[in-house]
Amino acid sequence: MGLKQKWIQVYRRIKGIAKLGSGGHSFRDAPMIRGRIYVNRFGDLKVGRKFSMAGKPWASQLTVEPGAKLHIGDNVFINAGCGIAATREIVIGNDVRIGPRTSIMDSDYHRLDADVDYGQLKKPVFIGNNVWIGTRCTILAGVTIGDGAVIAAGSVVIRDVPARTVVGGTPAKAIRELHLPDGWIRG
Repeated sequence: MGLKQKWIQVYRRIKGIAKLGSGGHSFRDAPMIRGRIYVNRFGDLKVGRKFSMAGKPWASQLTVEPGAKLHIGDNVFINAGCGIAATREIVIGNDVRIGPRTSIMDSDYHRLDADVDYGQLKKPVFIGNNVWIGTRCTILAGVTIGDGAVIAAGSVVIRDVPARTVVGGTPAKAIRELHLPDGWIRG
């Protein structure tokens, strides 16, 4: 790696620390940001070691409403154009890859019926370890995605996804099971 590339990495880590804080991690493990990232932190936002987020060519956004929490694990990469909005709770595990222009939200935000309380619209989202979410996916409120799962590009996930399963479509349905050796990490 040349000197210019090293300086670019240093700049991206400093930018990550400025936006997200160091999280108590060493400089080498601090968050890295490329491009435009908007962070609306009114609640509890925590990012793990070696977190990386792209905001180029499309800006990305992390929003945590008051009283909500967004916890992102170690070695997570979020690609450009993603929006993650926590009004209650979103937990993203370790070694997760999220493709460009993906949306993850834990609220439906708007009532369809007059007798529905706004609190009923907020349901936590849990994404397991070693998950790969393809481009232009939508993960909706109340969903749990199991460890090692793959979400195919363009999918809308409205139900829980079992571990080690490929799902796809609108709404997302199981396509096949994955045979992953224990301890294998998607790179």
